[in-house]
Parts: sequence; structure tokens; C-alpha cells
Amino acid sequence: MTEAAPTLPDGPPAFPRDQLVPIISEDIAYTKSFEELIRTIDLVQRNRIPVLLRGDAGCGKNQAIFCLASRLRQPVIRINCSGDLRTSSLLGRMAPTEDGRFRWQDGLITQAVRQGCWLVLDEINALEADILFSLHGLIDEGRIAVANNSEVVTAHPSFRLFATMNPSRYFATKPLNQALLDRMAVVEVEFDREIDLHLLRKLALPPDDETALLKLVDSIRDACQEGQISQNFGHRTMDNVVRLAPMFGLDRALDMAFVLKLEEVERAAVKTLVNDFTKKLGP
Repeated sequence: MTEAAPTLPDGPPAFPRDQLVPIISEDIAYTKSFEELIRTIDLVQRNRIPVLLRGDAGCGKNQAIFCLASRLRQPVIRINCSGDLRTSSLLGRMAPTEDGRFRWQDGLITQAVRQGCWLVLDEINALEADILFSLHGLIDEGRIAVANNSEVVTAHPSFRLFATMNPSRYFATKPLNQALLDRMAVVEVEFDREIDLHLLRKLALPPDDETALLKLVDSIRDACQEGQISQNFGHRTMDNVVRLAPMFGLDRALDMAFVLKLEEVERAAVKTLVNDFTKKLGP
């Protein structure tokens, strides 16, 4: 799986830009559809158009960006927008120094713009409206105004903006405003069956058991699609099942990687599906 790209601290970078280039696992499955996704993202970013990847959690949205950035040796700053973020941490603030004075410290967005990093806003629709509106000028004019510092920062030629979001059916998600959507190229990302198979084959299951497990995963994904459960069974989940199964067995691995992460009211139905699956497993 992809290792998360590190984030820069406030103020000047404390390490070389090369350390912001994502490190990609050698075990990545570069399937035909995944390569096509990477190619699509590359074509859009080369034309300096912001890219919004929309798809279920764990379908490979961030991973595709990281894989492309790694190939191009491009530093990346990724921000998880679902956290408790403030304008000061994203755009910047006046901060006290050791001598009792104040100096400007760039936020993560401003650092990416100034230093030519790729900026990935993960779950962008969780951001507050004032941050989203500040992106309009950045996209239209290639500049961002830092109000408290009375400065307009012009984007480095290598700067690119990427964003990801889950489908609207996910709990606690909110729609992205139309003005920002109109400024971005939207790419839909779906689950890749070849990636599921690539991960499953590490377990060396009998063919019938492998087919049964894939049917179980499809049933869970259908339940999420229909709004019966709030979380989906993504490629990350499959990877965790594969890692845990040799230690605990498939039944408990499925519990640890997925079932126990659901709300209590959702677990019973999914547990029934899992129990039906484990009863069919070969000796």
C-alpha cells in the first residue's frame, strides 16, 4: 500500500523537497484500469486543470495521485480535510518568535503554492466555506491572497491542485459548491476487481473459497450502495484482511478489518453474511 506523503511544518521547510515525494510499495497492482486512471490524472494536470477524484473510500483515489507523483519525482502535501482544521493552519498566521516579535508562518496550502508541491485536499467537501472560496482565485489566477500578511502569493509553476471526495451517500458528507466544481475536472473512481484478486491471491485460497469471498465483498458493497450500511469494503480493507488472516483466520480477520468498525445496528446483517461465507469454506 502507499505510504502517506509527509507534511511540511509551519515556516521554512526543514528537509529537502525530495522527502515529500511519495514512497510507493513495490507490491502495487498496476492493472489496466489503474494505469488508465493514472494516465487520465496526468493528462489533466499537465494542462494545469485541478483534478477532483470522486469514489468510495478505499478505491485508490489518493494512491493514483501518489503513484503519478512518485513517477514524476513530484513532492506532495496531503491534507485530510475531515479533521479539525483552522484557516491559520491551512493559509498561515502571525506567530510569536523567541525574541518576542511576530513573524508570518505559511500554512500548508500556502507552502504548497509557494514551493511548487502538489496539493491533495482529501475529503475536500469537509472544508469550511471560507477556505473553499479562497481556492477560486488560486485556480482562476494562479495566486492566493494571504490577508493577515497583506501578501499575494503567486503559484510556483510546478504547483497543482488535487482533491478527493466520497459519494454523497456517505454519512456526514456534504455537497461541494457548484462554483468550485465548475473549476475542476471530475474523475470517477470505481473499485477494481483485478486489485481485489491481486490481494486475495496472497492467501492462496482454493478457487471456490476465493470466489465465495469475492461474492461476500460484492454483497457488502451492494449494501453500502443501497444505504444499508455506512462503510464500504475497499481495497484497503481487503489488504488488511489478507494481512490478518494468516494470524487469526479469515473469520476473525473479517471482523477485525471490517465488521467491528461498523455501527452496532449495522453489524448484525453484515455478520450474517460473513457467517454464511465461513460455513462454505473448504476444510
